[in-house]
Amino acid sequence: MIAYKFLSSGAIGLFSRHAWPTPTSDAPGEWVRVDGEVKECLNGVHACAKSQLVEWLDDELWEIELDGAVLEADGAVIAPAGRLVRRLEGWNDECARAFVGHCVDGTVALAAESLAREGRATDAEALLASRSQPGAELKVFELARNLEEDQSGPVRFAADMARLEHGGRPELDADAPTAEAGGPTPAALAANLGFVCAHITAQLAEQESAGAYAESFARERVSQSSWLAEKLQLEPLGDAS
Repeated sequence: MIAYKFLSSGAIGLFSRHAWPTPTSDAPGEWVRVDGEVKECLNGVHACAKSQLVEWLDDELWEIELDGAVLEADGAVIAPAGRLVRRLEGWNDECARAFVGHCVDGTVALAAESLAREGRATDAEALLASRSQPGAELKVFELARNLEEDQSGPVRFAADMARLEHGGRPELDADAPTAEAGGPTPAALAANLGFVCAHITAQLAEQESAGAYAESFARERVSQSSWLAEKLQLEPLGDAS
């Protein structure tokens, strides 16, 4: 079976720290095999389908061939063996930044809709406008400070998200370090913001309808993966040819 696998820079497993054998110009990488029963998060070669991409974001994206009986889990597909077939160069820093922008834009729009439904059209317009202005995250923070008494959340959510988008922490106003200076890489930002935006989307849904959090969060994560798969023009999982 052909699936997808994210790895840290240098084809290193994010959690296992295993150095994966990479393909040559004329052959896939060597097989990596595990002993014992395949178990989610415990034992096995973990990969993902198109609908699970955002659960595994990292520096590199690879096409991987899985061998043996494949266990399908909510967040992964797991097999007793796998080998890297080719690196998908479309997943790079530029694509990671585009993904972040997509997630943030969508979440800001939802937050603005929430404000508008509360009769706060001016605040909603200010929030939307901040996305197209220089120093957008500072403008959102200014808006949030002016609404400190607001307990509904949309603007505070957006303020946190704006700082995270630039690699900082919500509670800090200082400029965030670059990746070269020890700050988060574009892939790390994408992983963080994708999760945070899904959380905010679900929180806004929960405010509208009690009990809506889980379904809204799951739906948003699938939507994020679908956007990324389309952006990268990925094929569905399939048999190795």
